[in-house]
Amino acid sequence: MIALSRYNFFFYSALLIVALIIKDHLYVNEFIFCIILFNIFIDFLFKVLVQNFNSSLVIIKGIMSTLIRLSLSIIFILIAQYIGVDNLLNFTLNFLIVYLLFIIFEITILLLNLQHIK
Repeated sequence: MIALSRYNFFFYSALLIVALIIKDHLYVNEFIFCIILFNIFIDFLFKVLVQNFNSSLVIIKGIMSTLIRLSLSIIFILIAQYIGVDNLLNFTLNFLIVYLLFIIFEITILLLNLQHIK
């Protein structure tokens, strides 16, 4: 589990560093750090919840966490639209890029865990 924490820390750090580097570009929304922090919070929340339950049904837990993450992400985008974020299309595209990075990272970790079960 320590290796998983190191992977998470490296991924979170790398994502924040890249956001710091590209934050002044035209195609990056001003709320990029809110987007990243939301995804880090959701990722951390699901990792804590999965650790507290027994290790059976790992695949179903992974799929359910992905579906719940998608639902919470849609709610986050709707709240941003309600608040009135400037250039909502840019915000949504930035959110989807970060969301896909987190999903790819989650699937990679899930596959690594499945190799250990085998």
